[in-house]
Amino acid sequence: MQRIRINRRVVIEALFILLIGVVILVDQLTKKHFATAIHEKQTQTVIEGFFYFTHYRNRGSAWSFMSDVWWAQIFFKVLTVVALIAFIFLYIYTLKKDYKWLKVALVFVIGGTIGNFIDRLLFNEVIDFIGFIFWGYYFPVFNLADSFLVVGTIMIIIHLLFIDKDAVFKKNDAKKEDSSN
Repeated sequence: MQRIRINRRVVIEALFILLIGVVILVDQLTKKHFATAIHEKQTQTVIEGFFYFTHYRNRGSAWSFMSDVWWAQIFFKVLTVVALIAFIFLYIYTLKKDYKWLKVALVFVIGGTIGNFIDRLLFNEVIDFIGFIFWGYYFPVFNLADSFLVVGTIMIIIHLLFIDKDAVFKKNDAKKEDSSN
């Protein structure tokens, strides 16, 4: 019997792609749950004065930006496709590098983007359900895809500022030695 040799790198990349699917699945399942469990614009308090679930449909982007503009859905769909292509190319770039942190960040961003894109394609709006109140301010309602996008974006910024070999704030002794010669 012949032994099958499994390329470790291929397995790891398959796991990253599987994780994108998990992010999308969790996002879509939670949206479906809250869209059916709570009537639109109804609220269920979890922690009084701080945390609640609600069923809100957002036709715009963050903070309902452009929700009242007729052409916004077309704009957001085109922008999403362009962004996805850019993030996928960036992910392909990371295949040549050993940037696990950046790959996880891109998994979150790609998964979150696709999660919200599915809503836009199916409903021409995004289902939001998570709400917070901070010192009397009602923070805009959001969903898990939004959370993945924010966390992934923060991780990309951290990568660019601190982790990348050419990071802005990374102490690089080799750079110092080159500049002193």
